[in-house]
Amino acid sequence: MVPDSQRPTETDGGDSFDPGFDEAALYRVVRDAVKDALLDVIGTVLLLGIAFVLVIAGIQAVFSSISLGTVAIGIGVLAFGVYLAAATLEIIPPIREWV
Repeated sequence: MVPDSQRPTETDGGDSFDPGFDEAALYRVVRDAVKDALLDVIGTVLLLGIAFVLVIAGIQAVFSSISLGTVAIGIGVLAFGVYLAAATLEIIPPIREWV
């Protein structure tokens, strides 16, 4: 019996392997796609962090306020934080698509 390393490679009778595309071009496309996806993830996490801070600040402003104006500002900050989180997660469309 001949070991596998010494056997000649059997082919299906076709030509040598030709992928039919430029591997360097495919590498650039995949690299750009991965880079774009990573930047999207980082941007989403940062926007959600800002939205979280705004929601917490709005809740704190509402509960620690002593005047009606501060309550209104707190509700506005809270509403903007909720909107920012929802728009970031694409639950609702961004404002630029409303107009």
